[in-house]
Amino acid sequence: MRVTAEVKGGCFTVRQPCDVEVIVQATEALSPGDVIEVQFPHTWGLVTGPSYTRELQTTDPAAAHYICVEAPGTSARYCVEIRRRQLNFPSPAATVRHGRQIVATLTEGTVPAGATVRVLYANTFAPYVAETEQVWLRVRGVAPEVAPQLTVTPGPAESMRVLAPSGVEPGQRFDVLLVSLDRFENRSCTRCENQTLTTTDGTVIAFLPGFVGSLRVPVTLERPGTYRFRWGKVVSNAVRVERGRRGPYWGDIHIHTKLSHDGQGTDPYIYARDVSGLDFAGTADHWESLGEEGYRQELEWRQRDSIPGRFVTIPGDERNPPALTGHHNIYFRDEQTLREQMALPGMGSKADDETEARALAALDPTRVMLIPHHTGIHFSGFREGQRGVAVDWDAWADPGLRPVIEIYSHHGQSEVYDPQHILSYEFNRMRNPERRANSSIPGAHYAQDYWMAGHRLGVIGSSDEHSGQGGRRHGGLAAVWAEELTREGIFDALRQRHCYATTGERILMDFAVDGIGMGDAARRAIGSRLTIRLRVWGTDALLRVEVLRYRFGQDSGFVPILAEAPRPEAWDAEYELEDTFTGDCMYYARVVQEPLQWPAMAWTSPVWVDSM
Repeated sequence: MRVTAEVKGGCFTVRQPCDVEVIVQATEALSPGDVIEVQFPHTWGLVTGPSYTRELQTTDPAAAHYICVEAPGTSARYCVEIRRRQLNFPSPAATVRHGRQIVATLTEGTVPAGATVRVLYANTFAPYVAETEQVWLRVRGVAPEVAPQLTVTPGPAESMRVLAPSGVEPGQRFDVLLVSLDRFENRSCTRCENQTLTTTDGTVIAFLPGFVGSLRVPVTLERPGTYRFRWGKVVSNAVRVERGRRGPYWGDIHIHTKLSHDGQGTDPYIYARDVSGLDFAGTADHWESLGEEGYRQELEWRQRDSIPGRFVTIPGDERNPPALTGHHNIYFRDEQTLREQMALPGMGSKADDETEARALAALDPTRVMLIPHHTGIHFSGFREGQRGVAVDWDAWADPGLRPVIEIYSHHGQSEVYDPQHILSYEFNRMRNPERRANSSIPGAHYAQDYWMAGHRLGVIGSSDEHSGQGGRRHGGLAAVWAEELTREGIFDALRQRHCYATTGERILMDFAVDGIGMGDAARRAIGSRLTIRLRVWGTDALLRVEVLRYRFGQDSGFVPILAEAPRPEAWDAEYELEDTFTGDCMYYARVVQEPLQWPAMAWTSPVWVDSM
């Protein structure tokens, strides 16, 4: 038997109210007991984000998300069931969130060979992610010769971005990326015409050809200095042109895709590279949703979309072993180590606590890295005594696998317990389309707590994005000072804590204490005068610039030794101050910038100063 299937129309605009009609034909007659199985992609099962699922129903044609299977012009009658099923790579271990399988069993009559069977998904709406995906379909167990496809196209432009590397050499050629985005941050359908790219002092860089969505403009700057580019009313991040200057490199290594049971997205690296303009990225899909086929797909993406010297991918996945408490991603320095450490059914989080702790402790910290995220979160309303998924750092004897933590993601900030913080778990996701509020758990589960307990950790930001679209505004970014833009260079720099975090804007920061750069430590004699230098180049007006200090054995908490509100409407700031060294201590810098309603922030990795 041969099967053909197609989606009638097949093309929709983001969030368009619509009916989806799949037309199915088979070369053999269908009899009572024969089954048609259909499953739409995860994107068509989400409501507004990873937390909420559309409730498919078969009883009320006028209500939302109605499913009907019929053979027009025949006496055939189908009984339709909706079952929970992981779509991509089903496994008994997978937690099914959005996967809904339509199982239609022929109960009366027959469907002649070549007759049409109509699968209707009515009173629904198109996803907010613009991409083309396949509808999974089987007739009596037989797949169609060509899988039917659903295409979602972007909406009109609502915002623009101008993205450039943060550090280049004089005379080095680089790209400035211009991106036109719809309200869901897909590349828009709007055509841009008759525009100019200039520097902010008015120097014309290029007269732009007409384009839709995005455009890379090659640029060369000969004179050292700090530059920004202007496209219409939009201004880029700062670019430093300086001899010997490269970086920091920008990336997002916590991206979920359609391979996760709660995710969507089919081209994560293309979006990260060509829409967000990142230098590096990494998917971190849930291990229990992957299986061998999932790991194969991730490998295919990485090999297809990496561009040596311009865009690199970091292999990893999310696995949350009970021994560690909380949520962690695991990353690998190379593909071979990933192959050796793949989490497959019967491994990873399915192992008992003691076995798993031993297995983790045996890993090589130079090739494997664990990064915890949203370390103090509770995924519902918090009550006293609940632990949620908070990370208790000392619950496991870490052999050195955790050099950094993810201090910010779309969930919110993990710097300090503060439910009233404007970027707390309570508020941050409420600004996203899904409008979900979580809770902050009181206790020693935040970066400041780990630091005060003596753990030397750097910080990164990453999105924990479940749309396959890493590097979006407000999602979280890692800025990494690497020797070279390679997978090994990025991995090693993270291991050395040569990195910092932002909420998604490319806020450029230089921070050093007595010449010691972020993430490093040095010894000084008690009574020494320490020189602290901080330079900031924002992407909007700076609201607050701080340097915080903690003295071990002397302070009960972090104290700001610099707390400035730059004026007037300054995007850049530079500070130099001195501090007397009175014993083992640490410093880090923190920046807040416009807009007030959803401010951008940045945090440096700390600098530690020990007594001689």
